Parts: sequence; C-alpha cells; structure tokens
Amino acid sequence: MYIILILFFIFLVLVLMLLGNHWSFVLPAPTEHRCSFESNADLKCSSKNTLNLTNLLVHETNEALREYVSTSKNNPCSPQVPDEVPSTTVAGSNMIEKLQDIYAKNELFSLHLSEVERYQKELFATASILGPFLKASSALKTRLKHLLTKVECHIKSNDPLTPVPTSPPPLSLPHKYSYEKKVYGCAVIVRLKDWGQNVKEVVKSMCSRNVVRSRS
Repeated sequence: MYIILILFFIFLVLVLMLLGNHWSFVLPAPTEHRCSFESNADLKCSSKNTLNLTNLLVHETNEALREYVSTSKNNPCSPQVPDEVPSTTVAGSNMIEKLQDIYAKNELFSLHLSEVERYQKELFATASILGPFLKASSALKTRLKHLLTKVECHIKSNDPLTPVPTSPPPLSLPHKYSYEKKVYGCAVIVRLKDWGQNVKEVVKSMCSRNVVRSRS
C-alpha cells in the first residue's frame, strides 16, 4: 500500500513538472522588455539602448524646461508657438523614412537649442542665473548627438545604401524683442519634449518588429 502511494506521489510530481515546463513556453514575454532579446553583440545598434537613450532625452528635456522657467523668474510658458519652431511629428510611411525624419529633426532641434542658449545669454548676463539652464541645455545637446549616432546606425542596418539626411543650413531667426525670444525658447524646449515622446513610440514599434523577426 505504501509503495503504491509513493509511486503515485512521484507520478504526480513528474506530471506537475511537465506542465510547468509547458506553461513556461506559452506565457508571453513581459511587454516592458520587448528589446531584451538583443545580445551584447548588438549594443552598437541596439533598439533597447536607443529606447533607454530616448527616455533619458525626455527626462533631460523636462530638466531643461524647469531650469528655463526658473531663469525666467518662474513665468509660465506662453501657449504661442512661433512658426520657425520644429514640429513634434515623426513623418514617414515606413521605418526607414521615419528614421530619416528623426535624424533630420534631431539636427534641427540641436540648432534651435543653440539659439535658445544665445538668446538666454543676451537676456540674462548674470552667470549664476544662467548656469543651471546652460548646464541642462548642454547635457541635452549631448544626448541629441548620441541619439543621432544611434539613428544613423539603425538606418544603415535597415538599408546600407540609404543615405542619412544632409545637415540643415544655419538658422536665420526674426526675433528682435525680449518677449519674442522668451516665447521662442520655451516653445523649442516644449516641442523637443513632445518630439522625444513621439520618437519613443517609433523606437518601441521598431523593438516589436525586431522581436517578431527574431522569433521567425
């Protein structure tokens, strides 16, 4: 009788182990790690790294905006957006076109950030007032450079023959008055933050597409 019970218990344990292994194959991967399939060899052109970099870009844009508002004595940003400020959209009918648009707009936002810095130096001569914003803006431009390198890598990995967009010409802005410069500066940073969020969605879709490829 005892031998039968022991054998039954062993049989039950084996059945549960087999079922556990089966369930581990059918459970979906967590959505928050959709790029986790990439190996260390993929780091140079890693979608996961690009997503992390874009998250950092959005975070640092928030920091730059906070410092900009603080420099302006906590005056809230105007809802006005001058026509010359880049849009937040990512245009393109396929992934290559979207990556090219991200590349071009990245360079454009970097140029506009430099102009915002120049305006702030004209408006506020005191280094102690300007210091925190200029530091945040410099970090933001560095992050944009890193993102530019990643996007170029993604373009070339999708199609080595596709060229990256040419650099935009120097800006020629019409602002003469202090109010115009302040409105412009705030609009650039706000739009950069919103653009970063849209870039995140593109990178997430790229991650999802790469996961499908890796499983096929």
